[in-house]
Amino acid sequence: MLAQVRSRRAWIYVLSVLALLVPAAGIAYLGAFSYRDDRGAVSAQTNAQKRAAEAIAARIGHQIDEAFAAIEQAIARNDVPRGPLATPLARHWFWIQGDGHILVPRAAPPAAFEASAFDRAPCSGRLEDCVSESTRRQVRLAKLQAAQRAEACRGDGCGAAWQEARRQYMQLAAFEDTGPVALLGLARVYARLGDEKGVEGAVADLELRYGERTVEELPVGLVVATLRAGNDRGALLDIAGSVATGKYDVHPLVALGVIERLRARVAGTLPPDLAAKRSALDEQIASIRTEARAAAGLADDVPELLRDADSAWRGREASHHAGRTLVYKKRSDGSVVGFAVDAAMLEDAAGHQPDDDVAINARPLVLSSGRFPGSDVRPLAVASFGESLPHLALHLVNPIADPDPLDVVIRARSKRHVMYTSALAIMLGLGILATIRGAARARELAQLKSDFVSTVSHELKTPLTSIRMFAEMLEQGVAQGDPAKMARYHGVIVQESQRLGLLIANLLDYSQIERGTRRYTQTKENVAALARDAVTTFETLRDPEKHHRNPIQVEVSPEAMQTEVEVDRDVVIQAILNLLANAAKYGATEDKKAIEVHVGADALGATIAVRDHGPGIPAHEQVRIFREFYRSPEAYRSGIEGTGLGLALVKRHIEALGGTVDVASTVGEGATFTIRLPRPRATDRRGRDTGPKPAIDAQSNKLAARVATATDIGEGA
Repeated sequence: MLAQVRSRRAWIYVLSVLALLVPAAGIAYLGAFSYRDDRGAVSAQTNAQKRAAEAIAARIGHQIDEAFAAIEQAIARNDVPRGPLATPLARHWFWIQGDGHILVPRAAPPAAFEASAFDRAPCSGRLEDCVSESTRRQVRLAKLQAAQRAEACRGDGCGAAWQEARRQYMQLAAFEDTGPVALLGLARVYARLGDEKGVEGAVADLELRYGERTVEELPVGLVVATLRAGNDRGALLDIAGSVATGKYDVHPLVALGVIERLRARVAGTLPPDLAAKRSALDEQIASIRTEARAAAGLADDVPELLRDADSAWRGREASHHAGRTLVYKKRSDGSVVGFAVDAAMLEDAAGHQPDDDVAINARPLVLSSGRFPGSDVRPLAVASFGESLPHLALHLVNPIADPDPLDVVIRARSKRHVMYTSALAIMLGLGILATIRGAARARELAQLKSDFVSTVSHELKTPLTSIRMFAEMLEQGVAQGDPAKMARYHGVIVQESQRLGLLIANLLDYSQIERGTRRYTQTKENVAALARDAVTTFETLRDPEKHHRNPIQVEVSPEAMQTEVEVDRDVVIQAILNLLANAAKYGATEDKKAIEVHVGADALGATIAVRDHGPGIPAHEQVRIFREFYRSPEAYRSGIEGTGLGLALVKRHIEALGGTVDVASTVGEGATFTIRLPRPRATDRRGRDTGPKPAIDAQSNKLAARVATATDIGEGA
């Protein structure tokens, strides 16, 4: 028994030490490795941001490749629109021939038309002939200017001037150098004079003779179409649309002037169809104006683009436009293609991927090398575009108002560390508490062991002393000749022997229970008979010379008279004896109030309750009294002897038989200990459980009535 106690104490010590060492080791681990782990987490977050920035830069490079592919497809299809391509980055693209001529956007009129006679080189004949020809050309030029002044007359009195202008234009129309301008002026004069046939004749002659030439920097075909349209606003809008779509090859600036002049001639309210044409024309004007500006802005960069271009694309900053980047490469035919972009276009081209979300509201920012993000954003990572775009760098940023991702990582890990450390600290505190409780329990066990040894020694010594004393008295013949005295001495020896045997049996039972070797032999017993036998045995063991013996009253319910339980008979009787012994020791009162034994039964089982009228048990002690060796302070103060094993044995035995032991007590009013024993399970012939079947008949009712009014067993024993 004591070995079992020592083993349990050893386990308490081991668990207490573990409760201290495990949390302490955990806290040491966190302290030693948390800094390294934090650095690793920060490094992982930084690497993730760096990878995200590099991935965005790579996607921008891929979009640039797709833009060049779209340009090559348009050129291969011979589909070179004036407007942007479908690919976003190629919105403002260009195509430069090897000789520096800009094809897209158009920057100069093609040399498809024959130059004006005034622009031709001087003659290469004899000097006298060249001088004479030059003189005649100067004379014709003077007449042409005079005719234009006469044509410019406005008002009611201009008829003569217009006639003079018509005469001079007709003379000059025969010459190649002044013919186109003269025929154009002649058509205008006929229009002012109201001669429609004259106008048509002059226009037809101009188209026939000079259809492949230009006049006043305009194609003759465009001039003829405009003259024939007259004031037809629909026709004028159609001509302007043809100029805008490139039907007439003119310089973009010249084309813009022509379109705006034609549009001015169709001002005012128009029918819906013409209004739609004019609205579309406005959009075309804006496109042409943009094209013209783009061509003008690109002109200064053409020499360097031709010189630096290679088969692999690259980029450079535009000469006269800060923030604009020209991305270009050389084609196999020696021409250069490319497009102009700004930082916002490159940022939009990157798109978005889930891996970019390394921080809340993270976004790319393309800046010139050497520049840094503003104070309203937080730089996360930087990636370069390599040698392709050496003047640009990609910055991955997020708003300064949003959390710093590194702080989020550190805060999250710190939170985990705090949680782990708190849990380990709680465990450490519990370990310390367990150690303190273990030490207190060990001290308590040591005290209980000491008290137990002392008590058992006294309990064994008392009956042995009585047995020895009366045996010696018999041996010396003190009672010789007195049969009554001799019988009394023999009775004391037998009684003390039985008392000693019961004490030793308790110790042996507890030892077997602790080792797990206690075996129970269960038989069906009548619960009322068990209670009566226990009371009878207890009365036999009581000291007959004690004057304050409390009587014992037994009450058996009618149901209990016929109730059987399947138990170990000796064990149950011993449990009842222990309860009666406690009731007799602690419930002994001068008024000799009876110890009440109530035997009852219900559908579930039987109960045996032992009640005394002693001082009672405080509520906080009612759980402890069933512990081994435990005796309450009140028991020690009362001077009542005991080992502290009785109630522990009762609880162990009854629970081993499937029953329960309960206590109910009020201080000053006594205590009631109740043993509940289950009924045996009834089965039919097939072995099936049919449950308990209590039977109460008329005869048992009569017997129960007699038992309920039974006399004091103690007095009758």
